[in-house]
Amino acid sequence: MDALRARLAVLEAENAALRRVVESSGAKADDLRTIAGLNDDLRAALDDLERSRSAHAESEGRLRAILDSATEHAIVTLDVNGRVTSWNPGATRILGWSEAEILGQDSVVFHTPEDAEAGIPAALRAAARAEGQCRDERWFHRKDGAAFWGAATILPLLDGKGGGFLSILYDRTRERSVENAIQEVQQRATDVLDSIDEAFLSIDREYRVTYQNRRAEELDHLPLSAVLGRRLWEIWPEMVGSEVEAICRRAMEERVSTALEKRFEGNGRELWVEIRYHPTPEGIGCFFRNITARKRAEEAAAAQHARTVEILESISDAFYTLDHDWRFTYINSKAEQIWGRKRETLLGRVLWDAFPQVLGSEPFEAHRQAVRENHMVTVEALSPVVHQWIETSIYPSAAGLSVYFRDITGRRAAQDALLRAKEAAEQASIAKGKFLAAASHDLRQPLQALLLFVDVLKPHVQGSRGESALMHLARGLDALKDLLDSLLDMSRLDAGIVEPSIEDVPLQPLFEHIAASYRPVAAARGLDLRVEACRGTARSDRTLLVRMVRNLVENALRYTETGRIDIECRRAGDRLLIEVRDTGIGIPPEHLERIWEEFHQVGNPERDRNRGLGLGLAIVRRLSQLLDHPVGVRSVPGKGTAFTLAVPAGRTESASGGAADDAVAGRGRFAVLVDDDAIVLLGLETIFREWGYEVLVAGSADSAVEALTRKPRRPDIVVADYRLREGRTGTEAVARIRALFEDSGREPVPGVILTGETGPDCERDAAAHGLGVIHKPVTPRQLSHALGRLFSTE
Repeated sequence: MDALRARLAVLEAENAALRRVVESSGAKADDLRTIAGLNDDLRAALDDLERSRSAHAESEGRLRAILDSATEHAIVTLDVNGRVTSWNPGATRILGWSEAEILGQDSVVFHTPEDAEAGIPAALRAAARAEGQCRDERWFHRKDGAAFWGAATILPLLDGKGGGFLSILYDRTRERSVENAIQEVQQRATDVLDSIDEAFLSIDREYRVTYQNRRAEELDHLPLSAVLGRRLWEIWPEMVGSEVEAICRRAMEERVSTALEKRFEGNGRELWVEIRYHPTPEGIGCFFRNITARKRAEEAAAAQHARTVEILESISDAFYTLDHDWRFTYINSKAEQIWGRKRETLLGRVLWDAFPQVLGSEPFEAHRQAVRENHMVTVEALSPVVHQWIETSIYPSAAGLSVYFRDITGRRAAQDALLRAKEAAEQASIAKGKFLAAASHDLRQPLQALLLFVDVLKPHVQGSRGESALMHLARGLDALKDLLDSLLDMSRLDAGIVEPSIEDVPLQPLFEHIAASYRPVAAARGLDLRVEACRGTARSDRTLLVRMVRNLVENALRYTETGRIDIECRRAGDRLLIEVRDTGIGIPPEHLERIWEEFHQVGNPERDRNRGLGLGLAIVRRLSQLLDHPVGVRSVPGKGTAFTLAVPAGRTESASGGAADDAVAGRGRFAVLVDDDAIVLLGLETIFREWGYEVLVAGSADSAVEALTRKPRRPDIVVADYRLREGRTGTEAVARIRALFEDSGREPVPGVILTGETGPDCERDAAAHGLGVIHKPVTPRQLSHALGRLFSTE
């Protein structure tokens, strides 16, 4: 338009110049006609120009109207440097700047800072110039700084001046959000289909593949690109004419779900595939999965079932199964034999319909109990069906009940015989216990008297020959005492009549007692007996624990010729470890287990009695099992042995003073001695008088009470045999004597039960009366030490 205006101005200037020339030159008429003609041409040209200008203005108006009405697009013209030269209302709506604000500004203002820094605006214009246009989508910025996703088309303008650019920008933020949402949904659907355990194909109504998940790719070894858009029979020609094609077409044409399991073979392998077709709006969806493992498991289960049936048919027990409606589902041949019925006549029938007599019976109630409590029930009862003793084991299962039964008539007869034998054995055991009690008492009584009299004889025997004879007599009696103690202890342990009395036992007094008892013996043999102080308290039976430790020490003394013996204790968790170590001959490895056997001795083939009888360690092992005090041993032949006894720790008590000297003097104390054996009573009287006691002897509680009534002096100690004549006991004697001297504010008269009893009754009775127990035979030294401990607590 500007070019037309410029051309018109040039023509008007030339026309004015020609008029002036003509007027000044006086041109001829022809020239005037020529000029007039030229003027006419000029006017015609001017008229054409005006019409063209009007048309251009009208076209420009229509273009402006179009641009102004295109409010959904930002239409912008740019000069060659990217500055804005025109701006439509759509640009104002989308980008936010008014035309007055934006004209002349660099178009970089509506690009993101990152794109601006990267030179993206200039690169887009260069691409448009080089390729004729440039289409691009990216983030743009509005005047307020908000970002939006825009689709831009940039076109070069050819106006003869190097041209600018026309940029058309469309806000696709909402469309892009929708597209992204659709893509996310599609991706989630794809992820779901890729995550399922089955292979999946979607097929359109032309049987072309539209989608395949990853599991399908793994199964058919074909990528999605290789199957997409292709018909099924092009991909898998072997489908044509097969049952797989048939069920596929049926699903497509009849719009019903179809399925089958198909076995394939090839390349030396077998493959079972489950195929299912389901109609979809677009066509059908095909699910297929490898079920080879399942089919093999089913085949294995079928084979296992066959083997189970074979086993159930071959077992010696009768067997049947019932469903939840109490109907027979399986019966083996053994059950047929016992019942005398064919399984064909029973299968499918209810239990009580087939055997009405079972109702209310013990076996039937056991069936009901197994169902009710859902656990196995075993019952032995007389069968109401076959009238024999039957053992029935009923097992609940998911399918109902599995029942094993067998004829145990013969076994029941054997059990009855065994029961009678057991009763006879129990009677024999009772008799054995009575024999042990009688033997213990009858054997210990004379031995007790001999031990006491030997000690009494010592100050009355003169000369080396008499002293030597008395010494050998004492040793013989000691050996006899050890033999009797060991044999009776073993008998008591074997008979199971030893009942521990568990209490808290301070170990220091026990160690001091051991030291006092065995240090002279060790010194006489040239050995050093070292006893470590122990402040611990054990949870054990006092008497049995002392016996175990004494046996270990005596064993060490027998087998140690030079060196020393160490006794110590240490704590290990919740137990105390009592260790007895020696520097003796040691134990060869092959004998470490046999040393616990009765009469087994290492290095004593001649049965030297100075080395004991081989019962000490056997008793230790039996007592350790009885008390749950584990005992261990480690040994090096030629260097020594260490025995370790682990006892539970008890409550620690404050340390108390040690027992009095074993040889404590009577100092005029008054002792009452009660025993129905005249020889033992004489021995006790003699030894007590030797110790300096005033003594009252009695053969019964009545005699003692009668004598004390005549001579009412309060005894300092009562020593009574437990088993007295006419069924009376020593505890009763002590109780009656105490009753004579019940003084308020004073402790009861001290008492000790001296007994040859081996059973637990004496121990319990004595404990109930607060009395200590000393087992016969006891040496004078042991008796003296016990009395010393008793008086030290007063």
